[in-house]
Amino acid sequence: MSEPTGTQYGGFWIRFLAFLADSAIVFVLSAALLIGAGMALGPNDLTLAVLAVWVLGFLYWPILHASRMRGTFGKALLGLHVTRFDGRRISILRALWREIAKIFSSAVFLLGYVIAAFMPRKQALHDLMAATYVAREGVSRVFPAMVVVLAGFAAPAFVVPMVVDPSIQSAMEKMAMDAIAQYDPVKQQTRPAPAMKVAPRNPAPAPVAKAPAPAKVEAPAAAKVQATAPAKTEAPAPIVEAAKAVAEPPKPVVEPVKTVTEPVKAAPEPVKTVKESAKPRTAAAKQKQAPAPSVVRAAHPSPASSNFMLGSGPKYNDLMTAVLARDVAAVNELLRLGRWVDKPDSRGRTPLMVATAQGDMPTAEALLRGGASPRPAVRVAEERGNGEMVALLKRYGGR
Repeated sequence: MSEPTGTQYGGFWIRFLAFLADSAIVFVLSAALLIGAGMALGPNDLTLAVLAVWVLGFLYWPILHASRMRGTFGKALLGLHVTRFDGRRISILRALWREIAKIFSSAVFLLGYVIAAFMPRKQALHDLMAATYVAREGVSRVFPAMVVVLAGFAAPAFVVPMVVDPSIQSAMEKMAMDAIAQYDPVKQQTRPAPAMKVAPRNPAPAPVAKAPAPAKVEAPAAAKVQATAPAKTEAPAPIVEAAKAVAEPPKPVVEPVKTVTEPVKAAPEPVKTVKESAKPRTAAAKQKQAPAPSVVRAAHPSPASSNFMLGSGPKYNDLMTAVLARDVAAVNELLRLGRWVDKPDSRGRTPLMVATAQGDMPTAEALLRGGASPRPAVRVAEERGNGEMVALLKRYGGR
């Protein structure tokens, strides 16, 4: 079919202004959708939202080109529309192929767009590949199109701070204040040091009373002459008493000293008595040197008691580590110290989401009592099919 007579073509600069206006419109709509998705879904589900927004932004041009408008809103402001050579509107398949062909127009320093300034019908490379051209009909509203371009690219800088949920700003301020308070050197210096109660590791044994030296026994002159005659010795009173407590030794038999000419016969029992008395003395000394059981237990305290006596602070530095360790007592201790209950990690997971993924009901309930937001964790519990966890989260306000 022949081309309609009297057709005016859209030039390079007027098409470039229409492209900027359409880009500003798509940018504003994409930013609004992403902000709404971030507030409704949370940071963990933004990947699908970004992909959906990108697809919608790509389909903006082909859908409007194939509609009754035969052009986008930017082209409508400037009196432009995309058409076939016979003057009819293009189909959705031709419009899609025209958008895909823009990849070739963008190659090699955008030469596919630049040739539109030199072609007879002002066609770019993608117009030649799709057998279309841009016609110019009606009034071109250049000033409103420029206003749309400026407002579209400048509006997010003023609108985003007002649209963002104030709770996010307060949470960020709280996180900054916690970081400052945690590393404040003034508070660390003014903090009173706890009293150290360290029991002695090796207590000194109880002193043992020294046995008095045995009294020297003077033998008669006749006994001095006989060098082989042993002298009679007696054990000290304390040792004898200790020996009696263990075993009663036999009483020695002592014969009276005979005349000088007759050697003194010493009975062997006194010597045996002294040897036997030495053993009870050793047993009694060991009983006195043995430390009391309470002293031994105090000399080797457990690690938990030594940490308490030395004042080393909480067991974990943050809530995420305590949740991963399934330590409910440590979680409660950190919450009493004022730790941020919804502090996310590098992947955007809160402690309650991690406890929900682990199926740890006690830890999750402790975090909920500490003020954790149950909404991000409801979806985690539903994905894992944990009905008890879902009921617990909904009881604390999760939807």
